[in-house]
Amino acid sequence: MEGFEMISRLKALRNRHGIIQSRIQREEMRPYPCSIRIMSMKRIRLHLREEIQKVEEILIRSTEKTPA
Repeated sequence: MEGFEMISRLKALRNRHGIIQSRIQREEMRPYPCSIRIMSMKRIRLHLREEIQKVEEILIRSTEKTPA
């Protein structure tokens, strides 16, 4: 992927991560939160965090290789 595509992907991943985080918080605030739903969303959030880190690493490496 090119730089612009990677940046767009990073923004999309961060946005999805934020949405999942909000859903987790809402579920935890319910009178009877569903622990299975929370656990599932936390797995998704972790997967997104890992993808975010991978994209960030690729972007950092690509900027280090590019001469100023």
